[in-house]
Amino acid sequence: MATLIKNISSLVTMNTNGCLEKSGSQMQDIGEIKNGALICDEKILWSGNSDDAPKYISENNIQITDTVDATGKTVLPGFVDSHTHLVFGGNRSNEFGRRLRGVSYQEIAREGGGIQTTMKATRSSSIEELAETGIKLAKSAMKHGTTSFEVKSGYGLTLESELNQLRAIKIMQKELPVHISSTFLGAHDFPPEYKKDHQKYIEILTKEMIPAVVEEGLAEYCDAFIDEGYYTIKEGEQVLRAGLDHGMRLKVHADELADKGAALLAAEMGAVSADHLLFISDKSADAMLKSGTVATLLPGTAYFIRMPYAPARKLIDKGLTVALSTDTNPGSSFTENMQLILSLAAINMQMTAEESLAAATINGAKAIDQSHRKGSLEVGKDADFIICNCDSFTDIFYHFGINHVASTWIAGKEYKF
Repeated sequence: MATLIKNISSLVTMNTNGCLEKSGSQMQDIGEIKNGALICDEKILWSGNSDDAPKYISENNIQITDTVDATGKTVLPGFVDSHTHLVFGGNRSNEFGRRLRGVSYQEIAREGGGIQTTMKATRSSSIEELAETGIKLAKSAMKHGTTSFEVKSGYGLTLESELNQLRAIKIMQKELPVHISSTFLGAHDFPPEYKKDHQKYIEILTKEMIPAVVEEGLAEYCDAFIDEGYYTIKEGEQVLRAGLDHGMRLKVHADELADKGAALLAAEMGAVSADHLLFISDKSADAMLKSGTVATLLPGTAYFIRMPYAPARKLIDKGLTVALSTDTNPGSSFTENMQLILSLAAINMQMTAEESLAAATINGAKAIDQSHRKGSLEVGKDADFIICNCDSFTDIFYHFGINHVASTWIAGKEYKF
């Protein structure tokens, strides 16, 4: 029993030829098939030209139970949003209004706003309320084409509140059919009660929080915000080292506000990804290339807080594996729409349409260790894909600001919203 999608004007398979990511010039090769066809059950069974589908079906005795005519449509792998903060409490629109009047993100943070505004609201929210927020945002993202996520904690900054955020993510994992990777980000900021005693909070992170997270099986990754005004290299390394010692894999918020060498640390510690990278140095980029650490770029954040964009062109030309993600959060990138991120990357980071799609699919999957299952429409991989109301993938970039997704398919079934 299988589904046939036929007469696809533009089928983007994102073929990897056996690799788990695309880097450098490989990001230009997205495996487009004109007049394409796709056969799937929960997995991808076959892709090719529509004219060849009947022969394949007959020779392999495949029972087609559903046929979709995709004339005039584009079919893509579902987007993999590998850096989000979907679970939080409260709203920061007032702070956004202040920023529009010229107050900087850093100044608001120094006043006790920013992350700490969300911290207060998150601490007072129930697990169910946090999960409800996350599910609502995730469903909106799914409507816009996202079929896999990473979701972080980091807005509680106490043992119980951080655990509650991660428990809310666990509810999301149970209630939604998409893949969700979970990340512990207790080192997102220092809570006000430890602003003058960083080492005490780090002891709580490393000796209480991380062991509790691991014991309850709540997170795959450990992350730290290593940047100007947040965690120093030494402080961040303490947290990340504890994560490694407890069997967690690493991600790093790196060099968003200044070059602090955080991306270099991420590479040296074998992090799966280093994210943001607006001010990454050549030395750090070279180290990431050597270590295989994914460079996850978040153009929505640069746009939202009026910062310079990450040097995508330089990183791709060096040969790094570059991913794109929304950084959905209430303070510095409040969008869950990966199509918008694609547009920002192409226009403001000088990425081609092909590179942007590779970064948002197969390389996003690599950034959450899921590229063996997700991110491309290749035989044996999960049948997670989107059907778009356009006859070429370039229209997603050309006609921007709208939702091109006609339907979202997860494990070979159309998701009904």
